[in-house]
Amino acid sequence: MGSEFTFYDYIDANESNLINNWLNGGGKLAKAYFNQMVNNLEASPPAGFQYSVWVPPYVLPLNGDWDDFTELRKKVNRIQYRLICKVEDRNVYLVTWGFHKGSWETDITPQTGKDRVNQMKADPWKYRRWHDFS
Repeated sequence: MGSEFTFYDYIDANESNLINNWLNGGGKLAKAYFNQMVNNLEASPPAGFQYSVWVPPYVLPLNGDWDDFTELRKKVNRIQYRLICKVEDRNVYLVTWGFHKGSWETDITPQTGKDRVNQMKADPWKYRRWHDFS
């Protein structure tokens, strides 16, 4: 089956893959799950179609300041790990990570998330790479 969606990791100005770095560091306990979930979501039809996995509990839309963003989540040892992304057409821009252990925590603001998406679209060779499963 071909890909329905393409996932991109955010690459910073130092050419560092922030998503992959987090999955190999602070998000290591949920890394295998997220990589499998990205693999499944890439091949899944969009939400609303039969057999789509773009539905809760796998994928949840965010609201408030993070409106228009989506999260992938996995709970491990009472900590809920999250990958935050923006879905536009069939492109999925992974812009940051987060976790919830009593309160929501992430490394950036919603405005920075929007700025990262704009960078990924405006200069794709510099600010994005296909999701790194390593």
